[in-house]
Amino acid sequence: MIELRTILSNLLIQPAVFVNNVLVQIPMADSFRSEGKIYVVVGIVLILLVGFFYYLLRVDRKVKKLEDEINDRAK
Repeated sequence: MIELRTILSNLLIQPAVFVNNVLVQIPMADSFRSEGKIYVVVGIVLILLVGFFYYLLRVDRKVKKLEDEINDRAK
């Protein structure tokens, strides 16, 4: 479980650093930032990422449950 937390935290931090570097160099981002729309874009991206990782965790739990059932039947 600790490895999963480490991987997830790395997956969340690395895109944030990348997005920060990209936004500094794109003129369109400056206009978004000046109009306050950049916060909407970042918020939507964060909501999508959180939803995606929540979905992955649920699928992982279901797969683990199925694997445990298969292992119990094999015994």
